[in-house]
Amino acid sequence: MTLEFDEIKSIEDAHLVHTYQKFPVAIVKGEGCRLYDVNGKEYLDYMSGYGVAILGYSNKKVIDAVKEQVEKLSILHSSIYSEQRALFLRRLMSVTPTGLNVAYLANSGTEAIEAALKVALKNTKRKKVIAMKGAYHGKTLGALSLTFSEKYRSSFQDVVYKGVDFSEYGDLSDLEKGRNLDEFAAIFVEPIQGEGGIKIPPDGFLKGLREVADKHSMLLVVDEVQSGLGRTGKMWAHQHWNVEPDVMTIGKGIGGGIPMAATIGRAEYMNSLELGEHTSTTGGNPIACAAGRAVLDVLVEGRVIENARTSGASLIRALNEKVSSLRVVREVRGKGLMIAVDLKVRFQEILLKAVELGLLTLYSGRTVLRLLPPLIIGESEVLNGSSIIRDSLIWYEKQHI
Repeated sequence: MTLEFDEIKSIEDAHLVHTYQKFPVAIVKGEGCRLYDVNGKEYLDYMSGYGVAILGYSNKKVIDAVKEQVEKLSILHSSIYSEQRALFLRRLMSVTPTGLNVAYLANSGTEAIEAALKVALKNTKRKKVIAMKGAYHGKTLGALSLTFSEKYRSSFQDVVYKGVDFSEYGDLSDLEKGRNLDEFAAIFVEPIQGEGGIKIPPDGFLKGLREVADKHSMLLVVDEVQSGLGRTGKMWAHQHWNVEPDVMTIGKGIGGGIPMAATIGRAEYMNSLELGEHTSTTGGNPIACAAGRAVLDVLVEGRVIENARTSGASLIRALNEKVSSLRVVREVRGKGLMIAVDLKVRFQEILLKAVELGLLTLYSGRTVLRLLPPLIIGESEVLNGSSIIRDSLIWYEKQHI
């Protein structure tokens, strides 16, 4: 059965909760770095399902792993030992930072943050935590408490966790202003802020957080849900600054499109959670574990992370050459394939023009085009995508300036 766009739109608008900012397309197929709509139109994907499709679409190794597993066993609760879960955990531990060797397996990044918050509070017996201004950690109540934007918080201010203080991202001196840091359980930080606009910390900031955490017996929790798994040209973004976290959260791309996430930490912290205190019905299921192991295999063995580094540098260079001199562009910034085109105007018309020209991008705030392409993009996708962004910006300038 093939539905026309208008029928798809009508059904979703009637029956899907209206919490998603919709793009005016209906996608039915993906291959590599490209998506195809119901009419067969091709789109270059710089969106990756909000950073999930790190290996693009229809990766054969992931497909084969999922097919093989679904024919054997589709679900198994973590109260029963699983060969596939054991294989995944062994592979995961081979790429995690030194000392992080116990994981809680979940289905989404926000769940991973919820677990990290519990671990921090229980270990320290303290009731306060520090998060960063501009931070995004999720929308379930615990994770929302650590998320800065009033856009997400305003309707729930009376019920979010009250023990969160927000500090200036990138400014170590702000940490101690008006705070007794010995009262805080943890510092939560994104190595690079994604939803906050692809904000890259100044050198020394993350190491400074590590030192402050050590001095005041706090945990350093690093949120790698968007920035991890090779996105920035290293397996984990915090490795650019040689920082060692106590707890790390991952998600998005780890399942290759199958919902999966994890909270990974030092054994002495993670094992403070007691029997039954934090579990998941479907977290660590065999299908997700099979997909996750395949993703890690491809990342490590397929030179994907190296490609993210080199293609990211090429894309930043191409964008600087093509758009940085335009009147509506403030700055191009990024690391690897986590990139922002920061504008002096609101992004909406420019984003929709790019869609019309065959490019899907993300956004942050009101003025940032956020680019999270699959980590497998090549030179042709770099040149094509940067040219569409240039053409969309030039079109906007002709319309309004």
